[in-house]
Amino acid sequence: MSDDFGDEAAGPDDDGDATVTTDAFAIQRQRVADMGGFMLEMQHHVLTWLPGRGERLVVSYDNLAAVRETEDRIIWGQKFLMAAGHDVLGLQIKRRDWYRDREVITALEDLRDDGFFRRFPAVSMYGSSMGGFGALAFAPLAPGCTVMAFAPQRSLDPALCPFESRYRHARLTTDWSLPFGDAAEGLRAASRAYIAYDPTLPDDVQHAKALAFPNVTFLPMRHMGHKLPPGLLKMGLLKTISQATFEARLEPQAFARLMRARRDSIPWRADFLSRCKARGHYRLGLSLAEKMMADRPHWKIRHQRRELAAALKAARAA
Repeated sequence: MSDDFGDEAAGPDDDGDATVTTDAFAIQRQRVADMGGFMLEMQHHVLTWLPGRGERLVVSYDNLAAVRETEDRIIWGQKFLMAAGHDVLGLQIKRRDWYRDREVITALEDLRDDGFFRRFPAVSMYGSSMGGFGALAFAPLAPGCTVMAFAPQRSLDPALCPFESRYRHARLTTDWSLPFGDAAEGLRAASRAYIAYDPTLPDDVQHAKALAFPNVTFLPMRHMGHKLPPGLLKMGLLKTISQATFEARLEPQAFARLMRARRDSIPWRADFLSRCKARGHYRLGLSLAEKMMADRPHWKIRHQRRELAAALKAARAA
């Protein structure tokens, strides 16, 4: 079975076309039947509702990596969301098309027109990267919703985001004239939108700037890269942050305290040292590794220290 949030292995440099068979949804299909939900299987997308307590609907959007799951395609964050008692509506992809498909847009509009979203006292949109774009762009389906979008894009439409040079396949092959193609327009319908991004990534910063509106709260996550949820999950912060944003109760000061606490996390420390090595900061990384071992010894830090020492030795010998 796939992990709750997937591996998010696909990123800006890996957005080529990919397809999955409906067999990947076989277990989920039975799960839906057992729970009394629904599953609408379309040519390129699957729209699934899993009922909860009826108090909050979380609409979760796939990211690019989802198509790699072949055994049990669950909704992004499904286990966490259902354990919290939320109703979950998942928009899942069979191809990496950024939801630029008339059939799936019509299906979502039909749900809206039938009053599906109005059945719930509260609605939240949720996603990362491509899923973050979806969470913002489709906010008008449920006016007044809250949004948690990790490293989202405003759009891949060259007319809106000429700075965006990643995701070449989607920029060239998808129809950005279809509705819900501009996250900056969509997020206006949200009561509050939280946007997490790494301020050291120029492209993600550009998208964040294009999404700066009064109802937006930015959550800067410096040096964590584009794939933010896996890092937060390792730190034990993803679910805490997500739930607080659903309820629109996460304020910048509280977020800053949470992010400072991450420095005590072994996964964060190990990942930070790994990034130092990847970027050629061997001396700095080695110095930090020594301090970390003195403060809180751990085999992962010891391993990174050896790796950094070897890399520094090789660089000096070159």
